[in-house]
Amino acid sequence: MNRKDLKYRGTNCINCETPLDISEKYCHHCGQLNSTKKLEIKDFIEEFFANFYAYDSRLRNSIISLFSKPGVLARRFNEGKRHTYANPFRLFLSVSIILFITYNLSERNNTESPEEIKVEEKLTDQQKQDLKKIDSLSNKIISKNQRTGFLIDSISKPEIEHNRDSIFNKQFIDENISSGGKPLIYTALSFRNFHRKYPEKSTEEALKELGYEANFVYTSFFNKSKLFKSNDIEGEVFDYFYQKLPFFIFLSLPILTLMFWLVFYSRKINYTEHLVFTYTYFTFVFICLMIFNLISLVSEGLASFLEGVSFAFVFPIYLYKSLRNFYQQSRWITVLKFLILNPLFFLLLSICTAIMMVIGIILF
Repeated sequence: MNRKDLKYRGTNCINCETPLDISEKYCHHCGQLNSTKKLEIKDFIEEFFANFYAYDSRLRNSIISLFSKPGVLARRFNEGKRHTYANPFRLFLSVSIILFITYNLSERNNTESPEEIKVEEKLTDQQKQDLKKIDSLSNKIISKNQRTGFLIDSISKPEIEHNRDSIFNKQFIDENISSGGKPLIYTALSFRNFHRKYPEKSTEEALKELGYEANFVYTSFFNKSKLFKSNDIEGEVFDYFYQKLPFFIFLSLPILTLMFWLVFYSRKINYTEHLVFTYTYFTFVFICLMIFNLISLVSEGLASFLEGVSFAFVFPIYLYKSLRNFYQQSRWITVLKFLILNPLFFLLLSICTAIMMVIGIILF
């Protein structure tokens, strides 16, 4: 017996108690099935697969539309045809999470370690002696020039790698560690190591002993440094941002949407409708990247080739087609605005990166 049969229908909705007519299959107020029949295993399985198929069909329609009709999915969704397609925001977030899962799989699969080529072992004894003579003669000639000699000395001087388990004060770091981001790394290491050695001391006492002012910046930095689980700070920071990348990208797209809103400004299209277009476009890009990651499990070279072709030709052409179909402007106006979008994209991408970095540091 089917739960939708006439004999199981009631005169009141079981969920919201709205009065119903016996002819109504579903409640006109909350949408629940009008049935008083007790739930059986077959009913439960049938309902599960019915709901799954309903979403599966929307997902299928969305993917087919993304690949066959660029920009049409966003336009139809904004026109109100939302029961036919999956929600663009939810679809993008799901695809981005799956993308980074496939990226993880492709990275783990790439276990081939590069061969270490030791040139000296492949040379004959005579070649080694000739090579030493050439190096010696070159050094003598170059050392005659004082500036060049200083440059050679600075290049050949090995960089000192300090112990990451040690505690360094501000003066030592300022005088001895100056390359790249190492001062920041060793400051964080010193803060963490100091806290581990003297956990009873307050943040202000620790900063004072290490030679730092107890201002807001150093206090916050000290408290963040205490949260590291090991002295592999670079690895922990990378893992943290990598795990949050889908979330950060999801948050950054509203900022990137500003370029479409500015370039294609129209009173007929509000910001949210531009946002739907942005999410659908990047959903297509992410699905393609996900496919490339899966291909890389079989052939790394083919995956790299397809990525290069896509970024050089497919994605720009797809964006142009999407702009034409979504905004429905003339070909030459679309081409002109497409060219304007390029510098705006990199400008807003830089802003997004800076904002996401700040948010990431705050939430760490």
